[in-house]
Amino acid sequence: MDIDESLDAKLVDVAKRAGCSPATVSRVLNNNPKVGLGVREKVLKAAADLGYVPNGSARALRSTRSRLVGTVIPTLDHAIYATMVNSLQARLAEKDVSIIISTSLYDVDMELDQVRLLVERGVESIVLVGSIHRPETIALLEQRKIAYVFTYTSTSTEIGAAIGFDNEKAGRMAARYLIDIGHTRLAMIAGITDNNDRAAARRDGFVAELERQGIAKADVTVLESAYKIEGGRNAMKRLMEKADRPTAVFCGSDIIAAGVIKYCHENSIAVPGDISVLGFDNLEIAELTTPDLTTVEVPAREMGTITGDYLLATSAQRQHMRQRELPLRLVVRASTAPIAR
Repeated sequence: MDIDESLDAKLVDVAKRAGCSPATVSRVLNNNPKVGLGVREKVLKAAADLGYVPNGSARALRSTRSRLVGTVIPTLDHAIYATMVNSLQARLAEKDVSIIISTSLYDVDMELDQVRLLVERGVESIVLVGSIHRPETIALLEQRKIAYVFTYTSTSTEIGAAIGFDNEKAGRMAARYLIDIGHTRLAMIAGITDNNDRAAARRDGFVAELERQGIAKADVTVLESAYKIEGGRNAMKRLMEKADRPTAVFCGSDIIAAGVIKYCHENSIAVPGDISVLGFDNLEIAELTTPDLTTVEVPAREMGTITGDYLLATSAQRQHMRQRELPLRLVVRASTAPIAR
């Protein structure tokens, strides 16, 4: 049974219960003002009694365009993805395109479920985070000919687009900065790298640059933490229990870095006197820590706007917009300092 047949069957059920034609039901559900109030109330009651929900996909097929974009981001906690989504929404709203936001909790199986739901709602395109997804997720989008964009990465597929930045370069940038100010005993507290290409690439870039600068991989401690303050605090405790403590630590997010600084305050470890702390993202919290946080700034606002530009473009225009690598910026504040000679 195709989508339209399923929809019509349900319309017939509602029509029978309301005592009217399927066409009248359709007019009521599409807010046609020509239907009388009494009939409208009967139809709406019948639809409610039967648990009938209009099929967004079928409606989109019939009207050609739904003017809906689906977005699946890992989390709504903190402001990690909020800036990107806000600028994306603002750009789409200029052309009367609406956005539906879902979260996956960094779980690729949950992401697949959310994408299926969005497809059922009739979205025209979908925005995802990163380049690692279930094969079924990408296959579904390509089968349904739904445009998709990877964000927070510059790695695209042959069909999809990627608008973001190079996470490996971000890790290398962090490593070079800490080496340039004299640190040689370094550590990293990365995000959870399982099914997270961005966290893994930042870790790999950081370690690779240190090796290029003559610091052996075995001498670099890398721990992982969820993007939570308490996670950063607990990881820092483990680092400080080592005999050979690092003099600088690169954190995979500003949230983790805030937890690191919290631990240092609790244990009379001076930042940056005893240890320099470097974050990632440049969230608002970076200016609320004491001292305020040196961090790698992610071009989140530009990412959202340019992703919106891509989704609003014609198919021909998109061919020239499919891959966009945006620059990163190091924001130096008070949480880092040259190593004492």
